Amino acid sequence: MRVMYSGVSSQIGETLYRQGAIKFCCVGMCRAWNVLIGFGAGNGGATTSREVNFLVSRPQASDTPILEMVPVDFCPWCGEPVETCRVK
Repeated sequence: MRVMYSGVSSQIGETLYRQGAIKFCCVGMCRAWNVLIGFGAGNGGATTSREVNFLVSRPQASDTPILEMVPVDFCPWCGEPVETCRVK
């Protein structure tokens, strides 16, 4: 699997990353994209994480869930390596 991304500077001087084109390795990965697994925080917007992550919403006592992100190196369905490639 290959995920292309680009970097942009924010107003506070921090680098943010935006997801670009994706080449899926299997149907399982395609179905789970932005549901269980995604680029950065998986919301499709700019993020400070440039990795593909498992996305798990953890409920809190305050009723505001916390997003837990666990980096993924290999597809959990077919075992192919997950590559992130910066586009300039």
